[in-house]
Amino acid sequence: MIIFETKKIALIILNWNKSDLTISFVNNIKRVEDQDLNIRMIVVDNKSNEKEREKLFNLTHCSPSWLILTENDLDNKKVLNNKDPNILLLLNENYGYAKGNNYGLKLAHNLGYKYSIISNNDIIIEKPVINDLIKVFAISDNVAIVGPKIIGPSGKNQGPFNKPNLYNYFFYPILYPITWPIEKIKEKLKGNKDSVLIQFPYRLMGCFMAVDLDVMNSVNWFDENTFLYGEELILAEKLNKMGYKTAYIDSVHVKHLHGVSTADLGEKIHVINFLTG
Repeated sequence: MIIFETKKIALIILNWNKSDLTISFVNNIKRVEDQDLNIRMIVVDNKSNEKEREKLFNLTHCSPSWLILTENDLDNKKVLNNKDPNILLLLNENYGYAKGNNYGLKLAHNLGYKYSIISNNDIIIEKPVINDLIKVFAISDNVAIVGPKIIGPSGKNQGPFNKPNLYNYFFYPILYPITWPIEKIKEKLKGNKDSVLIQFPYRLMGCFMAVDLDVMNSVNWFDENTFLYGEELILAEKLNKMGYKTAYIDSVHVKHLHGVSTADLGEKIHVINFLTG
């Protein structure tokens, strides 16, 4: 196994036919995140079309610090000895969220990384967040994954989530008009606290979270029987059964465009409004 002493975090970015978003997010990371962390970016392309892949090639050509790998290269140990800090991994098929991310996570693990960030490409980071997430692993026992506050396009928080039960399915929808004001009061009271609190929910949103790669390996990574939905639920259940914790901190945040496409003008305007606050 190859160990990079000066590197501890690999950032996995999954791309499928949204290369402009991926390139924007890569530049966002370079501009905002703490460069002392020596973050290695691994862009995993789920067999985008030729035009979209060409955009990714242009990204790598603009900087000498990128290594381009194909799925078939992953068995070549000599290739993996390359010291380029960033990797573009070209997959042979569109494997979806679980298997696509697994390719990036397993590569990072084989390269000797301890922690990884899993991120969609439709994420915006306004202030450094990664270091705060990684710190949680050191200060709390048996933590497998850590997530920040995730703010959707409407301004509402996305997650974290408690384990679903009969109350969630049947009674909460009926009682919502009564419970909603109480929940808002709780949020305001919690927001007035100065100290950073670590919460331990059942699961997080999978669009941006830090993971312990050794733990992910021990639970056999994401369930590859899924394609796009349900991965976080399955992972949460596997971690819970093995005694691992899911952690959440709301002292740092990211914005999540959540499926916003730049394909038509109306949605472009929506993205611009969201980016500018």
